[in-house]
Amino acid sequence: MNAALREAAQVQEDAYLKTLATLIGFETPSNEAAAGNVLVDYLELRLAQDGWQVERLRQSEVGDQLIARLAASGERSSLLLAHYDTVWPLGTLAQMPFKRDGERVYGPGVLDMKAGISSALHAKILIDKLKLELAGPVTLLLSSDEEIGSHHSRKLIETLAREHERVLVLEPGRDDGALKLGRKAVGDFFLEFLGRSAHAGNNPKEGASALRELAQFLLYVEDLNDDDAQTSVNLTVAEGGSATNVIAEQASANVDVRIMTNPEAERIERAIRGYQPRDSRVQVKVSGGINRPPLELTTANQALFAEAKTLASNLGFELEGAVVGGGSDGNFTSALGIATLDGLGSVGEGPHARHEHIRLSETLDRLALLTALLTRSG
Repeated sequence: MNAALREAAQVQEDAYLKTLATLIGFETPSNEAAAGNVLVDYLELRLAQDGWQVERLRQSEVGDQLIARLAASGERSSLLLAHYDTVWPLGTLAQMPFKRDGERVYGPGVLDMKAGISSALHAKILIDKLKLELAGPVTLLLSSDEEIGSHHSRKLIETLAREHERVLVLEPGRDDGALKLGRKAVGDFFLEFLGRSAHAGNNPKEGASALRELAQFLLYVEDLNDDDAQTSVNLTVAEGGSATNVIAEQASANVDVRIMTNPEAERIERAIRGYQPRDSRVQVKVSGGINRPPLELTTANQALFAEAKTLASNLGFELEGAVVGGGSDGNFTSALGIATLDGLGSVGEGPHARHEHIRLSETLDRLALLTALLTRSG
């Protein structure tokens, strides 16, 4: 059955490309709820036609969320995590049209992660075609705000995860195809500096420069970097001041944080929130924080990867694992202690870049692996 499954996945090529082209044809930036819901309209109907039981959860600030379920008598319940929002603004498709060039397939959001959604749809098609038996109930969640922090979907993700034995994340693998066994925690802090304005020529000493305090904070916060612990802390956006002849009364900054372990997350959170201004006349307000815990290589995650590695070998290809810097919704589920495996959606390069693409044959092999994980075919 393993050879037949891999072959059947490869035979899906034309149908898979048709699905992928359709999904990419819907532009779905995170902050455009109406545009996202046009895709949700399509997916709601498509999933129901394919035999899923579909529930639509209406949202006000972002696109709606879809929950699709496959019932089964087995005990190995699986939650498939996917998101349909992308980083690309409306109008990008005109500049980056869907196209195929040999093994590479291009388009905005093709890798991250319209191909992951296509893989979920075609896994069900393969299961029906080959008359495979599900290993247990399957739930597919299509969320709408992963690219902007999952603030509207996190509670739902965690609730659904607790109802399942394992979580399979349909994000792309690493550029070389490795599954993602570890992801850093992600933090986004916003700081406001409020000083005292004064004329820069006549009485500068009466001013308390918010910009100078921001500069002091830049040195302070980037000193928190720790290469050995794989902790990165970077002040990425800053602005301030009002006029060339005025001591700056206000300034602001964004800090991006990536961390491998919870103790490091606690250290960085404590340090940023505990910053004391060098000029006591300047007030500093901190908002934001660590919004995704790290995805660590737990015992449960290791066991799930070992299963996937064996299934891949049975299918006729080797599978590697890797630790990456970016976060995903799998960070939330792994932190709950639920077995989580990330990178099962597609294989390619360039997420969030204009050369974003998948490698088709490898992605169809990943489809076969996903199908094997969901069924008793292995």
